[in-house]
Amino acid sequence: MKILNEPIKVMAIFYTNGKIEPIKFRLYDKVVRIERVMKIYEENIVGNTRIVFVCLHRGRDIFEIKYETESNIWYLFKK
Repeated sequence: MKILNEPIKVMAIFYTNGKIEPIKFRLYDKVVRIERVMKIYEENIVGNTRIVFVCLHRGRDIFEIKYETESNIWYLFKK
């Protein structure tokens, strides 16, 4: 996996119970649809809380995207 840590645009569903479900994101000029979220966990780095989503695309490509809760910015961390 390659570490990128680039800001990206994500389409996600924010439920009223606090759950977040990413649907798809834009990587350069392509739209990547998320087939399944395999793992969700929270990390706290220097006071910044991020929710990490390990996502599956096309049954073989794994992406790790992060949502920074304080700034509301999504990052593509690993590809």
